[in-house]
Amino acid sequence: MATNDTGPPAGLLATVKQYLKITWIDADINAEISGYINRGMARLQQIAGAPLDFTVEGQPRALLLDYCRYARSQALEVFEKNFEAELLDLHLSMQAPIIDSLTVIASPDSSGGYDVTVAPEPDDGNSYVFQAGTGLTLPKRLDACAPGDIWTAWDGFSPISIASGQQILLVEINDEYGAERAGTVTV
Repeated sequence: MATNDTGPPAGLLATVKQYLKITWIDADINAEISGYINRGMARLQQIAGAPLDFTVEGQPRALLLDYCRYARSQALEVFEKNFEAELLDLHLSMQAPIIDSLTVIASPDSSGGYDVTVAPEPDDGNSYVFQAGTGLTLPKRLDACAPGDIWTAWDGFSPISIASGQQILLVEINDEYGAERAGTVTV
């Protein structure tokens, strides 16, 4: 979540001041708390490894409020130790949906299709499925990608027939059809 040049996202300063029981209006205090908020958002997003939305109720906002409480109390050196479990949970919850990437290379073959090369090789017991089209989006890790209406099974070496200008979205799936790795190529 990006901040603007004038301070934290709308409403967040008031929320943090209320949490800290700061009921008076003072420009210096507002600047101090805005600094805590901006530094806290940056640190929590660094720990999470992903953008976070601090404007809605949830774990990121709760951790930001406590970060600001520790900063205001000049106790930041113990914040991460005291909230170690919560910060680990935040990191894992943000990283779990991120799928590992496949490198997908396609080159035209003599039959009008495309020879496709994928790296790395699939893990033991895993296989591939693909979609062809435009505007395709990668699945999240362990999303179901069973062969059928949307996904087509691919043996890892047969040419794929699609029109020029389209994408091939290739997904390595486990034995329960959960997405493990994915990649795209435009032909």
